[in-house]
Amino acid sequence: MKNDIPALDDLMQGINDPDIILADESPDMLEPTPQSHKEETTEENTEAVLSPQVEQERYWNDFLKHLEASDEQNDKSERLVCRLDRDLADSLDDCVIYNRSRSDMVNAIVRSFFDAYLPQLAQFRREKKSLFTNFNQQAYEKEKN
Repeated sequence: MKNDIPALDDLMQGINDPDIILADESPDMLEPTPQSHKEETTEENTEAVLSPQVEQERYWNDFLKHLEASDEQNDKSERLVCRLDRDLADSLDDCVIYNRSRSDMVNAIVRSFFDAYLPQLAQFRREKKSLFTNFNQQAYEKEKN
């Protein structure tokens, strides 16, 4: 019986080798097109639409900026308690970014989210239902007298 099983080294040849191409690709697939990394604009929206990679980098940099700024806020007594899912808390605890606390990271994440989506979030802003909202001290005193 003939041994048709290739040696292990032959099987592993080419793994993690950047020079090997596993599929037949046309030359235009190998070279990035200049448009793929440029900002695109549409007629409806005059704002530039960034590629997903550029947007991710921008979100990450915003997060890091807010995380660095959290160290400048010495008075952290203005913070409120917020309940966080255990898996998220554990994941944040596993991250050591600028040696910041979990609370600092959550604040930086939320601030970055607000920076990116403030116009969309504004649509969902709640009306204040306090009795003090429309309270006018001068009108009240006139009525009282």
